[in-house]
Amino acid sequence: MAVSNTNADSLLLGSDQRGFFLVARGSIRASLCFPLRESLLEQLGKGPAAPAVSADLSQCSYVDSTFIGLLVAVDKRLRKISGARLRLHRPSAACRDLLAQVGLGAYLQIEDSPIELPSRMEVVSSAEQRPAAEFILSAHEALMETSEEARKKFGLLKEMLEKKLRKEKPPQETP
Repeated sequence: MAVSNTNADSLLLGSDQRGFFLVARGSIRASLCFPLRESLLEQLGKGPAAPAVSADLSQCSYVDSTFIGLLVAVDKRLRKISGARLRLHRPSAACRDLLAQVGLGAYLQIEDSPIELPSRMEVVSSAEQRPAAEFILSAHEALMETSEEARKKFGLLKEMLEKKLRKEKPPQETP
């Protein structure tokens, strides 16, 4: 895989006959991971069988709760479709610590082995985009379903996002 600027904050996605492969580099926040939802999450389950999904977090220095929630959503989609699991390969010490802080150190499948990436990896996102409140809310709802600890940590954020979404929706007309 030849992709330049390995220190930049970016997400790369590739696939082959084995499944989908994600590489997270640098600091991954909601504004950077927003395009991944369309690139990966919506593709799962479109075929006759759910493919494997592996993520290399060895070059990742930070992940925010929205990205963690998106990873949980991918894992849940795989479980529902085929019983398969998202595999996180070689998360950096910082990523392991952040996963543990939200109570997911034992929830997600973490492997210390490297993965062989497909020969072609495309940059999904290397520039920040403004994520929709619905995206942030759905990622945190998935995260909150994993443990009581996560429910407590992100309950207030969920309430705030729900209020924001209610205010943004036009009132329904009544006859």
